[in-house]
Amino acid sequence: MTQIPPNNSKPLQRFQDEVDLTQVLTVLRRYWVPLLLTPLLLAGTTYLLSQRTPPTYEASTSLMSTVPDTGNSAIAASSITATQLPQGAVDKVVHSRSTYQVIEKLLSESSIPTQTQTRIKRDLQRELATQRFNRLKVKARLDQLQRGVYDLTAVAETPQAAQILATAATQALLEWDLRRAQEGVGRAKRNIQQQLENVNKRIASSEAGSVEQQSLISARGQLILNLSQATAFEEGARGSLTLLAEANAPLAPIAPKPRRNAALVFVLSLFIGGMVALLLDAMRRKIRSTAELLPLNLPALGELPRLPGMTRSQLPEIARAGAFYEPSGFLRVNLLSLVPQSPAIVGVTSARPGEGKSTVAATLATSLATVGKRVLVIDLDLHRPTQHEYWQVIGRPWVALPGAEGGKQTTVIQALQEPHFASAVDVGNGIHFLPAGEGGRHAAAVLSSPAFAQQLRTWSQGYDLVLLDTPPVLALADAFIVGKQADGLILVVESGVTSVPEIQRVEQSFQTTGVRLLGVLVNKVKREREYYYNYGVDSVSSR
Repeated sequence: MTQIPPNNSKPLQRFQDEVDLTQVLTVLRRYWVPLLLTPLLLAGTTYLLSQRTPPTYEASTSLMSTVPDTGNSAIAASSITATQLPQGAVDKVVHSRSTYQVIEKLLSESSIPTQTQTRIKRDLQRELATQRFNRLKVKARLDQLQRGVYDLTAVAETPQAAQILATAATQALLEWDLRRAQEGVGRAKRNIQQQLENVNKRIASSEAGSVEQQSLISARGQLILNLSQATAFEEGARGSLTLLAEANAPLAPIAPKPRRNAALVFVLSLFIGGMVALLLDAMRRKIRSTAELLPLNLPALGELPRLPGMTRSQLPEIARAGAFYEPSGFLRVNLLSLVPQSPAIVGVTSARPGEGKSTVAATLATSLATVGKRVLVIDLDLHRPTQHEYWQVIGRPWVALPGAEGGKQTTVIQALQEPHFASAVDVGNGIHFLPAGEGGRHAAAVLSSPAFAQQLRTWSQGYDLVLLDTPPVLALADAFIVGKQADGLILVVESGVTSVPEIQRVEQSFQTTGVRLLGVLVNKVKREREYYYNYGVDSVSSR
């Protein structure tokens, strides 16, 4: 037997990676009803729920962060301005407990309904505890010197409540900033007052008209001057924040927006639905014809039609002159072009049980016999043999296989155990058949033994082609064990049943094991009226 090297083609590209616009449109057209109705239903539900949601209003104020004016000496000498705030300080101050207490006080003094006040205060306390702030937010737009604008935004249930909340937060922030500026001057003023009290005590206890008393009186005058200046500074102190824009009552709510929400839900659900449909189609897509093998970069050997009304024993006749005649001829021609040498050993397998591998093996044997080829069919599906159901075995003669001294009725197991008695049944037309018999438990050991490889080569010498009916590759490893002794394997897939991921797994297994995949045959294809081999026989169901 001439060994042909395994197929070393590049690993197939995942079907999901193929961008096939025709397939995309086909999938979307196939599922257009749920793909359209589901987004419409979700959008309608969103619209109704949004309309029932209480409105939310937003009001905002703007504050500017400035630096002291040092260009005017008169202004600089008569006022104190607080230093610039570090980054993030305003946000921390706004969301502090002291600020919230001021806000709550101002809310209590406002005209906001008591129920709304209670809800806002409860939310503010909860936000303090969770540190997740929604009612009040600060957005800073500053330069490297921390100069710029702070936008303070308040959210409430009514326009008036939003305006008052934003104003209260701004007022609390400005008061804090002013106190920050006054604190330093206040400490200096208190220190001067303490010094002035001490000097007054010393003057009272000193001798009248003495030099010491005169000196203390002079010092007291200077302290009084300093105290008046400190008082002026305290009154003129100002913070680093200046109000730019006051809060106004908003005219329209920021939420909900039923139309916008419904439109977003519609577009998003439509996109997700389409992606899910395409993904599921890629994962579950079934092979229906040889044309769908092209994106997988797999060789196609042909197609066989579905003929449910035919029994297995009728298959050889239909393969010779019926609905299988022309498609089996294409299969025969394609196979002989791949394995032109004689003898040749070819295995027939499938991805899963029930896809028709045994039917294809029997059909191919009959087709080869019609052109004068001598064929030996060996049923190596030792777990679930069915090849004997396709041939008329009873009453047919048994002939010795090449290398055997004499013939008697044997199975594969018996022929390997007693090779000098190995024989096959002559089912006519140049076809010999060696049944599987019983041996499923020992199948792997039998097929992987050196004796099997040796006998297979010996038996092939008397034939043009040996066909091996092997188990499905996704169920058992037997086919790959046999494939190493053969010129290659034919993979049979059932139209509309075998999925793309299953074929990808099988093809990857072929590459891993180094077994040559001769090609793929699509079986049980649903025939159309114009199908080129429509001979009037409706269908067959085969294993």
